[in-house]
Amino acid sequence: MKRARVALTALALLLPVDAQAQPGMWQRARQPGAVQRAHARLRAEQLFEAATGARSDVEVFRDLSLGSAASLELGGGARSDPWQSVLLGRVLLDAQAGREQEAMQLIQRGLAQLPASDFKRESYFDLGLGALISSDFSLAERAFTAALSLAWDSDYRASIHRNRGKVRMLVGDLTRAVSDFRAAVRLARGTEVVALSHFGLGVALDRSGDFPQGLMEVARGVAIRLPVPPYPSESVLDLPNLRWVPEYDVHYFRALSFMAEATVADTPELQETGYLMALSQWDEYLPAAEARKDRFVANAHRHRRRCAAAIDGLSSRLAPRKKPGSSSIR
Repeated sequence: MKRARVALTALALLLPVDAQAQPGMWQRARQPGAVQRAHARLRAEQLFEAATGARSDVEVFRDLSLGSAASLELGGGARSDPWQSVLLGRVLLDAQAGREQEAMQLIQRGLAQLPASDFKRESYFDLGLGALISSDFSLAERAFTAALSLAWDSDYRASIHRNRGKVRMLVGDLTRAVSDFRAAVRLARGTEVVALSHFGLGVALDRSGDFPQGLMEVARGVAIRLPVPPYPSESVLDLPNLRWVPEYDVHYFRALSFMAEATVADTPELQETGYLMALSQWDEYLPAAEARKDRFVANAHRHRRRCAAAIDGLSSRLAPRKKPGSSSIR
């Protein structure tokens, strides 16, 4: 899930004038720690922006996010400044430091005191992602809805709809999930966002009981190939910055993508390969999904049977036929 970040200069515009400048003499006298807090805040902002540029490198991204969080906590401003409170919560979520509940509380506490802005919209989006990953689906839906009310960019709105659709799909609200994914498909412009929106709509339709239309949407997602390099893989499903909720759900998406490829394959050999790959993904999905009593286990079993039947049919067509009197020895 790729998120746009507001530039450092834009972040500065959100602050009151006296907060942007270095503390003056009288402020330093009244608040002896003002210089240290200002420096800590500036360093946190710099690390926050550096982390944005390193998002494709997960380890570097987390290290920079941890550094930003440390600067904010050492400065102490997050206790009194709602902007710093929100920023600290966001970088703690990015750092995946095991403090997600605290991070979401910091974001919620600060957001109530901030005016409408790009920073506030992005913070609601981050809160939604954190709540989604933490399985707090009610909070996730509210946060994404709030982010949507502040969003104007087409791709950003598509990403919000797609993530809210995921939340609704996970709680079984499939009608509204499909509606969200359809909105994402309509709005999406960027290659990654378009592909992910088609995949999401396809899976939501499939889980709603419309397998043929669902597979068609998944096929549209499969048809969008990313350039390698700069991407590590042609498939958007392999992007390293995607977070899967639940983590085994990636196998459901991949299994349907292989089934979609098999249905349009040019030769029986390629069809068989596609169904075999899909079968392996269903076998990855099912044990974890069954252990969690996932609501979509029955769909997965049904699709697995489809794949097995298709492989059996293709194997009989591909089996070598001996001519009368021929020998198998060459």
